[in-house]
Amino acid sequence: MAIVRWKPMRELMSLRDEMDRMFDSFWGENDGRDGGMLMPPVDMIENDDNFVVSVELPGLKKDEIKMTMQNNVLTISGSKKHEFESKEDTVHRVERSYGSFCRSISLSSTIDSSAIKASYDSGVLKVTLPKVEEAKPKEIAIDIK
Repeated sequence: MAIVRWKPMRELMSLRDEMDRMFDSFWGENDGRDGGMLMPPVDMIENDDNFVVSVELPGLKKDEIKMTMQNNVLTISGSKKHEFESKEDTVHRVERSYGSFCRSISLSSTIDSSAIKASYDSGVLKVTLPKVEEAKPKEIAIDIK
């Protein structure tokens, strides 16, 4: 029988890690490594004519991404699958995130759905959402009397 020295700080750190995981999953702050929902980073820019939304989706093919527009809400969804499936391999580290993702972005102006354009290059989805004419800002002349 081996004698193992008790290290109370190791026990406390293990308990702290478990508590952190519990609170992260409760508040939805999950990195996707244990099957949770991913939250790809999004940039959104607005100018007079368009909204431009850029979403980082590295490692996905364009046919793995679904995009819909309804009631001025742009929804981008898909799934990032594990690249290794072999039961024979020994996995030493998994730091990249895998799982399903869904981002819905509410837009403040009415969008011309028939003119939406999307491109996907180097893992970045760029969506250009043109505003309808009524939603574009108009300059009003002031008469001075």
